[in-house]
Amino acid sequence: MSKEKSKKKIFTRRNFMITGGVLTTGLVVGVAGLNAHVNKKIRKYSGKGMGEGSSINAWIRIAPDNKVTVAVGRAEMGQGVYTSIPMLIAEELEVPLENIEVIQPQPESPYANTFMMTQKEPNIFKAYELAEKVMAYLPMVMTGGSTSIPDGFNNMRYAGATAREMLKQAAADEWGIERSKVSTENGYVINNDTKAKLSYGDLSAAAREIDLAELPELKNKSDWKLIGTKAKRLDIPEKVDGTAEFGIDIRKEGMLYAAMIHPSVIGGKITGIKNKEEVEGMEGVKRVLLTDYGVAVVANNTWRAKNGALMLEVEEDNSNNQEISSATIQTSLEEILDQEPLATPDTEGDVDAILSDNNQVIESTYKVPYLAHAAMEPLNCTVLVNDDSAEVWVGHQSSSITQTAVSEVAGVSKKNVTVHTTYLGGGFGRRAESDFVLKATAVAKMMKGIPVQTTFTREEDMKNDMYRPAALSRFKGVVNPNGEIHAWDNMIAIQSVSNSAITRIDPSFAPKPKDDIATVEGAAHLPYIMKNKRVAFGDYKSPIQVGFWRSVGSSQNAFFTESFMDECAHAAGQDPYQFRLAKLGKTPRFKAVLEKVAELGNWGAQDGKYRGIALHKSFGSIVGEVCTITKKGDKEFSIDDFACAIDCGTYVNPDTIEAQMEGGIVFGLSAALYGQITWQNGSVVQSNFPDYDMVRMNVSPSIKVHIMENDHYPGGVGEPGTPPAAPALANALFAATGQRIRELPIMNAGYKFS
Repeated sequence: MSKEKSKKKIFTRRNFMITGGVLTTGLVVGVAGLNAHVNKKIRKYSGKGMGEGSSINAWIRIAPDNKVTVAVGRAEMGQGVYTSIPMLIAEELEVPLENIEVIQPQPESPYANTFMMTQKEPNIFKAYELAEKVMAYLPMVMTGGSTSIPDGFNNMRYAGATAREMLKQAAADEWGIERSKVSTENGYVINNDTKAKLSYGDLSAAAREIDLAELPELKNKSDWKLIGTKAKRLDIPEKVDGTAEFGIDIRKEGMLYAAMIHPSVIGGKITGIKNKEEVEGMEGVKRVLLTDYGVAVVANNTWRAKNGALMLEVEEDNSNNQEISSATIQTSLEEILDQEPLATPDTEGDVDAILSDNNQVIESTYKVPYLAHAAMEPLNCTVLVNDDSAEVWVGHQSSSITQTAVSEVAGVSKKNVTVHTTYLGGGFGRRAESDFVLKATAVAKMMKGIPVQTTFTREEDMKNDMYRPAALSRFKGVVNPNGEIHAWDNMIAIQSVSNSAITRIDPSFAPKPKDDIATVEGAAHLPYIMKNKRVAFGDYKSPIQVGFWRSVGSSQNAFFTESFMDECAHAAGQDPYQFRLAKLGKTPRFKAVLEKVAELGNWGAQDGKYRGIALHKSFGSIVGEVCTITKKGDKEFSIDDFACAIDCGTYVNPDTIEAQMEGGIVFGLSAALYGQITWQNGSVVQSNFPDYDMVRMNVSPSIKVHIMENDHYPGGVGEPGTPPAAPALANALFAATGQRIRELPIMNAGYKFS
């Protein structure tokens, strides 16, 4: 038997059905390739939370009433995944998008996000590599890193195509004709000769018995009817009429509510409660609980729980971290810049020789502060712990991390933990953390048999976040008279995000700081031609917990590199756009984006306005942005326009991409203008939006977005709009004032925006 025939024989109905499950009625579509290529545990799933009936599938269910249910194992936090994933399936399945109902499945192996860890194009219908098998075995069901479409692009289309061919074969058998004699449209199989038709629901019972001899072919791009169109999002109607359920909306019979206070010093511990009886005597308060994480007040509503928490007087062990301050952090980062690098991930040529032999060295150091996530929906989690089971209702970016957290704290088996993933009122990486789930479960465990919703005030969240780290980035550069970059030397001082964050999730997967690619993403391997280059970094160790913040390392590195690229352009006496363009000869996709955004942003226009430009690749997508500003007074400006061009490869829903670019730019501008978390006596100074401001309507610019057309594999779109925003604005301010912004937030330099 040939290797090719062997592969085709593997793809049988038995393989398909074992993974997908079997309905008592209706058609079930699962993941066939798993049966042949990974072990039995990876194929298993429970079907809990997947809707009515005891037998349900991994991805698609077609019931006799023609209802199509799609399991989307990614959290919907505004990025449109509840529409884009069904679009991939509907395209191949030939069903109207509006006929699909989305269900959030349990955290089980078929829904693992392997792309997030491997950054390789997955296809579970063909084979899983070892690393992918591990991710599925755990399983790692997670939303983040702008990976939902890159992970699902092939898998979901194959799921739809397989279901389509099974239905076609069932209809062909019914009519006694060849499968080639039938076609599909809008949820029906049509006899091409007689024009008779049968609904998918009519065929579902028979279709599930079909053997497929080989993997179906996917549609050509030229035949797509849905992918690439501005499809209406399936989650919008219920968000408009108020029926959408976020975590904070959860209400269960007999539910109580909790609020928590944390130690006042980072790394500290609350050891006792001075006024427990007094607080428990307040109206509506049920109990005051001392947990490993802090003190919780449980009451009959959130307001009373919060007021009780504010009245608490506690005893603390401050863990000797009260010496931490923004000043000591700055000193430590500066010292790291002068030490030997921990790692040098990008080096070419002899940078030291060029720098030592040249008296025209351009040297600058850039600085960014810690940042909080500040997701608009307050952190919350509802947990019910029983003797041998638990349920959790939460808006979280990872159902598998949620399940593990509840299991560990509640002391029940993971298989007995049911996860209900709600809509997320903002994630940005904050809701990928397990801390608020662990804390809520600890409270619920002490109130066994009663569902308890623990909500964290803005102050408690902001002072106990997993922050975007503070960083310093020092550059030394040499530009030849003809404008070539003869030397580029970049040394970064920063705390390792991946080491800190992944240690909290699963220490066995946490990279050592020297191996953390997030540290230099967007700083190393730039697209520009450079004759000699070196990018290195040192590690800042601190008890401050840092985590994944929207666009991670690129969020600061784009500001660093694109600002210094502007410095090099001005040192060479060249236009910043033309300077960049001349160095993109080996990267045509970057060049095309830069040219397009310059056109879109009216670069070079003589209209009394000032412009800054930035170009950056993150999460598989290239984004160029041009910021246009107008001078209103001394250090006072209006941010008029942002032009944005994105090359994200093949795209699914352009309307969602435009929205993500708009949101990403505003998110980046908020950080650039106002964002900072500062430290004093081991505690965070900021506490709420009055001292951690956001871009408001009177400051927000008009935004134009252009999506580049090509056939490359999809990149992400949730995060890439954020990194270029800060350098584009900072470069525009230099064009207007001649003052180089090397430290964020910009408000600290005395600028105002209106």
